[in-house]
Amino acid sequence: MFSNSCARLLCRTRALPVRRLALQAPTVRDAMAQGCRHMSWLRGFSSTPVEEGKPAVEEPTAAGDAAEREDVAALKAKLAETEEKLKQRHDQLLRAVADADNIRKRTAVEVDNAHKYSIGGFAKTLLEVADNLERALELVPESVRSGAENPPLRALYEGVKLTDEQLVKSFASVGLVRVNPLGEKFDPNLHEALFEMPDPTKEAGMVGNVMSVGYKLHDRCLRSAKVGVVKNKK
Repeated sequence: MFSNSCARLLCRTRALPVRRLALQAPTVRDAMAQGCRHMSWLRGFSSTPVEEGKPAVEEPTAAGDAAEREDVAALKAKLAETEEKLKQRHDQLLRAVADADNIRKRTAVEVDNAHKYSIGGFAKTLLEVADNLERALELVPESVRSGAENPPLRALYEGVKLTDEQLVKSFASVGLVRVNPLGEKFDPNLHEALFEMPDPTKEAGMVGNVMSVGYKLHDRCLRSAKVGVVKNKK
């Protein structure tokens, strides 16, 4: 009688840890594994008990290792693909920034040129006026310019001269400059050669006569100067 009671008490005492382990296991599979390991320890087949609160550690298998390697390989491939896409997006962003900067620079240059050269057509219409004033000044004899022989003509000369000077100043205020290349080296970008002329005092290729002055609008030639070029002495 006493022996049977002790045996039943011992079974209940041994079963208590199994129940607690089963309740603490996260899954049914883990609960079964923990229970089996604990029962093996109780029966003497295992020397290591299962600690309460800790799930049983499953032994690695060949199938599990293969699956883990496949997962790692898939993650590495996904990472490489993502890095390649990121690199492409970075290159596209750099190109977009460079294109935007080039557009901004071209737009700034175009706006600046529009401000500088927008008056070119109007300025050309005034060049003939400036030429006529210059021709009128050249027609007045030197004796009249500095003498007192003809006061009215001298006063007229002074008035035309002041008008010409004021017109040249107005031209300069908008970037229009008169170019008189007499004595300079002939430049086909700024000068138009009408004829060749001998001149022993000047080197060949120099401007020896100016028939009509030229004009530059900022750094552009608005009208070439019409000149005579000194020819080769031979």
